Amino acid sequence: MQKQVRDYTKLKLIVLSIFVLGLLVVAGLASYLVPYDPYVQDLSNALQPPDRIHILGTDRYGRDMLSRVIMGAQTTIYSALLLVVVITVIGSMVGMVCGYYGGILDSVIMRISDIFLAFPGMVFAIAVAGVTGGGIMNAIIALACISWPKFARLSRSQVIMTKNMDYIAAAKLAGSNTGIIIVRHILPNIAGPILITAVLDIGTMIMEIAGLSFLGLGAAPPVAEWGSMMSNGRSMIQTAPWVILAPGAAIFITVVLFNLLGDTVRDVLDPKQKKVNE
Repeated sequence: MQKQVRDYTKLKLIVLSIFVLGLLVVAGLASYLVPYDPYVQDLSNALQPPDRIHILGTDRYGRDMLSRVIMGAQTTIYSALLLVVVITVIGSMVGMVCGYYGGILDSVIMRISDIFLAFPGMVFAIAVAGVTGGGIMNAIIALACISWPKFARLSRSQVIMTKNMDYIAAAKLAGSNTGIIIVRHILPNIAGPILITAVLDIGTMIMEIAGLSFLGLGAAPPVAEWGSMMSNGRSMIQTAPWVILAPGAAIFITVVLFNLLGDTVRDVLDPKQKKVNE
């Protein structure tokens, strides 16, 4: 029975990985896959409902919605991936240093992380994005400012549990310096929980980037970005619902895929956590 469960989990991981990889390929090759130029306006063709020519219809400027959704995938998904990589690397490095050395450095940095965690995340991101100005990079910076403490605390706790293990003591006796111990001995043993958290965070970051863009603090028009597209079409939800439903459905499907992938990665790398949750 357990073997069947493991086989099913591995098969689920393979299938979801194929879907996510396909999504990333489509986003990466968006410029070559779009049927129309997503930025060329044709006011004579504005707000056309979905048909055989424009499968998802057109927006108020006559731009093909399918082309803009595909191009928006590149902006939204890769921005979220960049954000997750940044906060994972920075947060994990900070947490490993604090957990390994401890002392005043650990206390100071952890108190700083407490300050960031004390504020509602999205509210703090809106404030930072508002100060730095609009633009997708400023949105990434704003979200990075509030998201790194999670990885710092996770990696710190893992390092504290790991640094007193016998194999760490053996590495010290063998003459390994601190850098080698952290990179070769500690990092591989704490990478699983960090990877699981990072994959699970991708869907959240997609929604938060789209949320900032929806509020006008992320990607600025005419850049094709799902949150910005929903913001531009919200006034036409009754007269031309496809303008807001198309990017909304894209966000929903993408977030669900990444969340399912994250759950499956957790089940594969940390089956004990799955039993606890059940």
